[in-house]
Amino acid sequence: MTSSIPLWQDEPYDPRPPLEGQVRADVCVVGAGAGGLATARRLLDAGLSVVVLERAEVASGASGRNGGFFIAGAAPMYHDARRLWGRERAAAVHAATLAAQREMLEVAEAVGARSEFRVGGLLRLAVDEVEADDVRSNAAALAEDGFPGQMVGENDLPDPLARPGRAGLLFPHDGSVHPVRWLRALAGALQSRGTRVFEHSPVVGLPAADGDGVRVTTPAGVVRCDRAVVAMDGDLAALVPSARSVRPRRLTMLATAPLGRAVLPFPVYARHGHEYVHQTADGRIALGGFSDLDGDASWTARAEVSGPVQARLDRWLLEELRVDAPVTHRWAGVVGFAEDPLPRCGPVPGTDGRVLALGGYNGTGHVQAWVASRVVADLVVTGTSPAAGLYASVDA
Repeated sequence: MTSSIPLWQDEPYDPRPPLEGQVRADVCVVGAGAGGLATARRLLDAGLSVVVLERAEVASGASGRNGGFFIAGAAPMYHDARRLWGRERAAAVHAATLAAQREMLEVAEAVGARSEFRVGGLLRLAVDEVEADDVRSNAAALAEDGFPGQMVGENDLPDPLARPGRAGLLFPHDGSVHPVRWLRALAGALQSRGTRVFEHSPVVGLPAADGDGVRVTTPAGVVRCDRAVVAMDGDLAALVPSARSVRPRRLTMLATAPLGRAVLPFPVYARHGHEYVHQTADGRIALGGFSDLDGDASWTARAEVSGPVQARLDRWLLEELRVDAPVTHRWAGVVGFAEDPLPRCGPVPGTDGRVLALGGYNGTGHVQAWVASRVVADLVVTGTSPAAGLYASVDA
């Protein structure tokens, strides 16, 4: 029987109790995904008391319904980012994500989750000669600005991906991760240091002014705090209306039973990132993509599996990887997309800087959320951030 539960979440879990009654903290963080937990950690390190509210469970949203990739850089390929945002900003974003990867691995080691990361490179695969030219342009731009990336010719591509006219660009710093195990380990470590984490505690409306502070309301409780941070991705605009430029979009995944043989030596992004695949530590193939096939139907806040997309993934699995194995999991996740395509982070307009938000990572949220968390935490603690110009404002 095929499960609709994301592969990463299909494990026993004992949820934390919901918020009941009233609590007080310096900062309330809304959302216990990658961005929310990273922000909570930075605020805790700064000596602030923190409450985290999660509407479902830790890493149950986009952070636990994704493909399980650990990738530096922004959503566009680097040469496209330079064209869209200018060379200086593109380079600053790329450098910040590389630094974030290193920091994340250090934190994962400290919380006992380093083994959940597999860092051995990621291949950006060009599926035809036209895309191969584009990949070469990307490699040239990276080299020009001093960033790592190694071209792989068609004769050196891993079987079964090798085809005439294809090429790849290998990023040695990238890889994969079991996102739920890692983030739940981080949440546990934060809780052991005094952070209060409440699950099944959806926030009702945008956090509101409350005297000199902020009031954050759930169905059964209230958090009174000096500042609030809304850390969401696909659902950002649902709670923060000024972030309306971030639209929810579903992405579709599947996973097979363990194969018992190695098929892919490292994760792969193919066809300009429309398809993405890797082999897990226990030998499964985790595959997603074809959001362009989903078309207008993909613009939804409902994490419902698309039948046509799943059928196309089945074909890709067989035709590209030559894998004929039972599919054990089919799921969808909702992420935030902006046309720029820059993540949003910073103060929420009309709140006098007392409410801040981050989200809208265009499908590359794991590492970019870590970067955005630094900006938001800096703003909470000091009122300024040296990295404030990396991403767009919440109302952009």
